[in-house]
Amino acid sequence: MFYHAYTAYMDNAYPADELMPLSCKPRWREVEQSRGDIDETLGNFSLTLVDALDTLVVMGDIEEFDRALRLVVRDVSFDNDVVVSVFETNIRMVGGLISGHVMAEHLNQLYGALGWYRGELLTMARDLASRLLPAFNTTTGIPHAKVNLKYGMKSPKLQSSRDTCTACAGTIILEFAALSRLTGDSIFEEKARQAMDCLWSQRHRGSDLVGTVLNVHSGDWVRRDSGVGAGIDSYYEYLLKAYVLLGDEGYLERFNKHYSAVMKYISQGPMLLDVHMHRPHTTSRNFMDALLAFWPGLQVLKGDIKPAIETHEMLYQVIQRHNFLPEAFTTDFQVHWGQHPLRPEFLESTYLLYLATDDPYYLRVGEQVLRSLQKHAWVPCGYAAVKDVRTGVHEDRMDSFVLSETFKYLYLLFSKPSDLIIDLDQFIFTTEAHLLPLSLARLSNLTVVPGPDNQGAQDSDVEYARSCPNAHFLFPGRHEFAETIRRPLKNFVNNVCPSRKTIRRKLRASEFQAGNSRHMGLLRDMGITIMALPDGRVQLLHTSSNAKSSDDAEEGLLFMQEMIELSKLQQEQPDSPPRVVSFLHVVDGHPTTTTIQAGPAQFGLDLKGNIQVNGPVVKATPLRACEQLGNEDEIHGKIVIIERGDCMFIEKARRLEALGAIGGIVLDNTPETSAKTSPMFAMSGDGTDDVNIPLVFLFSGDAEVLLNALHDQPELEVVLSDFDDKDIGKGSIEEVQVEVKGTREGGEETLTAGLDDAGLPHVISIINNRQQGSENLADDDLVTVVEGQQTAHSQLHEQEESQKHQVILKDLEKAKTAEEILVAAVRYVNVRQEQEVARGNTLMTEHSSALIVTELQSLLVKKTASDPSLLKSLLSVHLRELMAVLQQAAPSPSDLDASLHHLLNQLSTLTMTASTSLDESKKPVASQQPSVRGDLQKWDFNENSKLDHLAEKFQEKIRKIKKKYGLSPEHIESISDIQGTVSPQTKDHNRKDEL
Repeated sequence: MFYHAYTAYMDNAYPADELMPLSCKPRWREVEQSRGDIDETLGNFSLTLVDALDTLVVMGDIEEFDRALRLVVRDVSFDNDVVVSVFETNIRMVGGLISGHVMAEHLNQLYGALGWYRGELLTMARDLASRLLPAFNTTTGIPHAKVNLKYGMKSPKLQSSRDTCTACAGTIILEFAALSRLTGDSIFEEKARQAMDCLWSQRHRGSDLVGTVLNVHSGDWVRRDSGVGAGIDSYYEYLLKAYVLLGDEGYLERFNKHYSAVMKYISQGPMLLDVHMHRPHTTSRNFMDALLAFWPGLQVLKGDIKPAIETHEMLYQVIQRHNFLPEAFTTDFQVHWGQHPLRPEFLESTYLLYLATDDPYYLRVGEQVLRSLQKHAWVPCGYAAVKDVRTGVHEDRMDSFVLSETFKYLYLLFSKPSDLIIDLDQFIFTTEAHLLPLSLARLSNLTVVPGPDNQGAQDSDVEYARSCPNAHFLFPGRHEFAETIRRPLKNFVNNVCPSRKTIRRKLRASEFQAGNSRHMGLLRDMGITIMALPDGRVQLLHTSSNAKSSDDAEEGLLFMQEMIELSKLQQEQPDSPPRVVSFLHVVDGHPTTTTIQAGPAQFGLDLKGNIQVNGPVVKATPLRACEQLGNEDEIHGKIVIIERGDCMFIEKARRLEALGAIGGIVLDNTPETSAKTSPMFAMSGDGTDDVNIPLVFLFSGDAEVLLNALHDQPELEVVLSDFDDKDIGKGSIEEVQVEVKGTREGGEETLTAGLDDAGLPHVISIINNRQQGSENLADDDLVTVVEGQQTAHSQLHEQEESQKHQVILKDLEKAKTAEEILVAAVRYVNVRQEQEVARGNTLMTEHSSALIVTELQSLLVKKTASDPSLLKSLLSVHLRELMAVLQQAAPSPSDLDASLHHLLNQLSTLTMTASTSLDESKKPVASQQPSVRGDLQKWDFNENSKLDHLAEKFQEKIRKIKKKYGLSPEHIESISDIQGTVSPQTKDHNRKDEL
């Protein structure tokens, strides 16, 4: 079995990190579809081969080990610009290289093999570990979770790094200490020991428990739940094994306290533990994860055999039900997460229990696991992970630990000591099943590896160093001992009735909208909190004890599971670019082409490149289209508008296609959603793509534009196409007002709408490619709102223009946001310019341009007088758009500069007024005045610095925008002294939330 997988990797994937057993091809980092954090195990350094080196030795294949060693020395390097997991890289790569080095030296001493070897793997291990050291440069000594192999922590991807798991920080000491003692360089053991010391100091002093995730800078716990599963498991293991390997009794003392604390808080059977650090108490977890399977093995090493047998038996019965141990299962032993990536932890515990009890029962357990692997995971090109133990569906994945651990423990379980070419009693296994020599306990900074037993007399120190720390024989010598413990647990899993309670779901992950206050309230009831990360991602944390009720807590777990599944599904799907829905309709009397960004579908006709579908639109009846439609006769040859909900997207598409529809537009069923505040939504299918028409998705708020146009124009036609305008921000709605030309046919005057290639169209874009509330002046925050000017139309009369003028003034008065103000301002400028042309005035004259820009300036001042934040937003967040509008209103650069100057002064005046008013309303009492005055002086200094800095950025921003607009350099300097327009008195009254 090992060679089937190993040969498949070497023939089809080496020197890549992993084999994709279903595709039978290599998995390279950043070449295949990203799998998220899973890929941080990969570093383009032949991971699987390095991880499997000592397995070749355990199986006695010195010849292949020699060949593999030469390949690693020749091909593997680490100067790669790639971000990797510190934890995974240490246990798999550093540990694999050190173990390979130890095996090479050991075989040379025992059998005279590998005479060419000169410690190359140890040098490589030192190089790689040195590349991990920058992660340890924190105030606590706790390493960052990730590091860039080439640039350390200077990689842009690591700027927001701050949290790591307990196991990630506490599973380094064995490899780093071994490296220090084999090379004589103490830095590695010192760094790992400091991390272990910090973890111990951060324990909960009342319970001796540690949390699961902590901040590397402060040491504070981010997740305070404690247990023995994922995120914490190998920390306990390394405490005990660090004592065994290094002889430091401090590690044993820490392990014993942690172990006693964990066992104290376990109730309701083995491993059902979830302890909150603030109030140490036991609460049953609603599910247990597969990494729990390592715990019985650790209990064996501790000498606590009875609970080890009990926990192992419970896990084995779960395996008998599902063939494999699922990644997580509920407390009534139903599948919670169905994946099984061929993990080794259960086999490791089985092997150690067999060593402890000599009970052949554990051979039969291993046999069943072996047969399940052969029957359900074997594929022609290796062994494939099981995506769901309930269906047996495979995943195109074979992790390196399958060769390093899974098959190694299986082989050791069935082997006899005489089958092995090395004495395993001289070694200890790391968490990745790599072998480190016990003789390291007596080494300080010596490069020494254990030799064969017949090298002569051994002193007592050496003998003690190679022995297990438990001096007494703790395990009973009869097979019936383990059976007496297992007997009461017979059918333990089968006798537990699965819960039949049906939870009435209030919210599913697929329905969740982060901007919906009702949804946020439901999450709080479920015990779920949301944390916004600095890199823009959102982290969801579930704590059962914070839920409103037990049913809410259970629904919270289901929600989290669904969210994880959705995330994985999204990562597995190919990249789907956005699409657009565009149509021609009349806005304020002008023919206008509106383009709305739409979400794609991962099935059906792919609207890429020049592929597009156009036709008349019709609404389905009923709108959700999950049953027979009442207007089937209207569907043929149409693009059908339907609503999300009640059935799958692809089911709706199949129904529409069967009725002859040429496409579909799905509207969100949650009111007031918008691409402005929500990420792009891609509709997924059911695995069978038998649809030949396109489907696109519109958020409900964006869809209102389409529905209103359809209401005004029942014969409306739309175009579904690719999103090829790279200048339009995410979530944009673009309105292009096309030029209207008059023609005469047969004496009758007609108006035709079209885009004139000779002139630039008038474009209004509401762009939202920044987070709401953000007010930075980044270079790439927005594109221009207005391009060019619209020509006047002789068909428009002055009376109509006056009516338009009044309508636009009302729109400006009703505007509530900076975007709405800008749109109204653009329309105002267009109407005024058309009026001037109709009157025979030339727009380029100083009088006309100055008049329009002065009017606009006054309107903006009047509009923002009651709300300075609107003017602040125009001058900071929407500076580019504002300058574009002013440039259209005032072709003269001097007018543009003067208007900006005036608006900034107006903001200063409004700010000073607001601050003075605030100071008067909150005037402190006399006894508090001295302390308040001192604080205010300090604060004013900071605010002055902030304002100076922002003014500099404001100047730089204006220069860049002017350069983009093509204004001459002599005009750029005319506003360079903007900073001086803010008087010291004004600065002193600025509040922290102002510009």
